[in-house]
Amino acid sequence: MGAKPQIKIGDAVKLTGVPSGLTDADALMTKSAFEKCVGSEFQVAGFNDYGMAEIIIESVTGNIGETIWVEPQFLTVISK
Repeated sequence: MGAKPQIKIGDAVKLTGVPSGLTDADALMTKSAFEKCVGSEFQVAGFNDYGMAEIIIESVTGNIGETIWVEPQFLTVISK
């Protein structure tokens, strides 16, 4: 089996899972946001210093400008 394609800014990706250890706390509903987004397609907006991809999730949550940061292992490239 070949290596997983490297993800780049602008790639269309599908969120395939929820990282372990995420929780919902007060106004920050991180785990719930991830769960809503699993299976949906997004565009990679950027990367942080730790290699996590920034995904804009407002199309799923309805909250303008809402993003999540996710490890590339939870993303599958749909198109470049």
